[in-house]
Amino acid sequence: MFTIVDLTRKLTRGSLSYPGDQIGVVASAVDGGDPEARVTQLSRLDMHLGTHMDAPLHFIPGGSDIAALGLTAWPGVVIRTREHIVLESALPRTSLEGCAVLFDTGWTASLESPAYYEGFPYLSTELAEALVSRGATMVGVDTPSVDAVDSAPCYPAHRALLGAGILIVEGLCNLDRLPGRAGAFWFAAFSLKIEGADGSPVRAVALLPAQTEAGQRR
Repeated sequence: MFTIVDLTRKLTRGSLSYPGDQIGVVASAVDGGDPEARVTQLSRLDMHLGTHMDAPLHFIPGGSDIAALGLTAWPGVVIRTREHIVLESALPRTSLEGCAVLFDTGWTASLESPAYYEGFPYLSTELAEALVSRGATMVGVDTPSVDAVDSAPCYPAHRALLGAGILIVEGLCNLDRLPGRAGAFWFAAFSLKIEGADGSPVRAVALLPAQTEAGQRR
């Protein structure tokens, strides 16, 4: 038995796309032919909106698209930091091989505010390269991006991680509810299976063994 912790931000009609200057999702009811049935159609959905996954194709020419990615759960590790630039020294000494490494930076700005995309913490290039060398298979952040807001056109963390086949999940929430000790939970994030897409909104969750108390953050 598992306790499930939802790590996903809710998308609304006010959710903003990067860099915070336009609406990211536009939905409307359409005529489905039955007056008692409701049919909603999306006329816009940003694939990198809210809690979302980046596929290698996002920055790696010829890389895998989001539809090619399998369904997997990874042992999770939470790293809690309040540094604006997260450095390699934030990584624990414990093994990261095969793990989803999630960075809890305390970023709680609303997805409906341009402030969500302004001045958020990000991963240093050295940290991204260390995650590659130490065998991480997934990297998650509670911010809009693993790279700084002004890192265009380089995006070094994206290129280092995706170039090594490490998936990225951005825009997580509720990471403060997860135990900090290694091996205490599993992480999973399921994307839409859209051919040719370089990313997708996901439903991200942590799976905690029933005996684990989410509030214990040792």
